Amino acid sequence: MQFELLVLRLVHVLGGIFWVGSAVFTTFFLIPALAKAGGPVAGQVMSGMQQRRLYLILPIVAGLTILSGLRLWFILSGGNPANYFQHRSGHVYAVSGLLAIIAFALSLAVARPAAVRMGTLAQAKASDETSRHLIVAEVAKLQRRATLSGMVAVVLLIIAAAGMAIARYM
Repeated sequence: MQFELLVLRLVHVLGGIFWVGSAVFTTFFLIPALAKAGGPVAGQVMSGMQQRRLYLILPIVAGLTILSGLRLWFILSGGNPANYFQHRSGHVYAVSGLLAIIAFALSLAVARPAAVRMGTLAQAKASDETSRHLIVAEVAKLQRRATLSGMVAVVLLIIAAAGMAIARYM
């Protein structure tokens, strides 16, 4: 049991650090810098990130972080997660975990599909001026959607991480 707890905590804490850190860096630093640089430079950087499989690895790490957290919750509650809610720390852990799950779902359901569609449209070759304008307008709309949902997800993750950090002391 002790070994399992140690492994689960390592996976949960290190995974959370990677997940939240990557999300904060990408949302508040990388994407704005690429938007300012624009054009081929942004495309090359995004292509390089895809080649390094960041957008495949990050959801896997987030999923492992969530799953390890759920298992920790089950173990530490003595097999009865409802008992965990008798303590303030249990409430804080549960709300923090729920916020992280919502952030994960928001990222997968809204931000990621918008980013994938933007990539597809960016590679599309328009044959006439009207088609080009339609593509540019759609990319702008998708970029707003991805940016807003990404920022909401990152804020939820920051709140979740803060809650996890202080819950033990509640």
